Amino acid sequence: MPVKLQNKIYTGIIFDVDDTLIDTSKSYDVAIKKTVKNYTGFEVTEQQIAMIRSNGIAYGVNNDWNVTWLLIQLVKDFPKQQWQAVLQARQITTIDTQQPEFIEIKDFFQNIYLGKPHFNGQGLIDTSETKMYSDQLFPTLKKYGVKIGIVTSRPTVEAMYTLQQVNNLVEDFIPKNLVISLGSKNTNGKFIAEKPSPEPILECLYRMGEQSVVYVGNSTSDYLAARDAGIDFIQVGNVAYEELNNLSSQ
Repeated sequence: MPVKLQNKIYTGIIFDVDDTLIDTSKSYDVAIKKTVKNYTGFEVTEQQIAMIRSNGIAYGVNNDWNVTWLLIQLVKDFPKQQWQAVLQARQITTIDTQQPEFIEIKDFFQNIYLGKPHFNGQGLIDTSETKMYSDQLFPTLKKYGVKIGIVTSRPTVEAMYTLQQVNNLVEDFIPKNLVISLGSKNTNGKFIAEKPSPEPILECLYRMGEQSVVYVGNSTSDYLAARDAGIDFIQVGNVAYEELNNLSSQ
């Protein structure tokens, strides 16, 4: 049986994770702030993090390691009033994830987020993330026979840990093969691109085998991925609607 959302009928729903199903404002965002302060001494604000996520699409800011790296470069090299223009003009070199500096920053971030050693129960992934949905949501969707998938830029291990161990969603409500995350491979064995590429959504649609599917997310990258995959998008969170409307003409 399908479900009706915003006066449309859907037989499948694909969810983003961060700030859609799970509140990461006290986990990922805190890890960003602590990492930037460690490397620059500068205390970034939530508004500055949001600005990076909105204006750094070309740099892959759906990934918070990239957000952190960009913030560190901006703090080091540019006055904060120029940050938005710098990102839009792409004045910072493309991110090289194999660069020693990036790897060091990423490792520092991960030790805060996952704990040291990782998954020791003391990282922000364990202590500071809460769900943003009601207890009835997934049982109700299951009752109606709606297929549920996940498309997230979390690394696969982190995505499965949160969805399965913290929220008990995988297998009971979401088939494991419908969780598409950073590190997932397509049916041809090739790594699937991150959002804002439509590739992860298209792969999830292929595995679902459903025609009427909506993607639920919170970010500009989520909107672009859904748009380019040719499916409807439902926004949650506080991304300005004018931003999404402006992107619709691109």
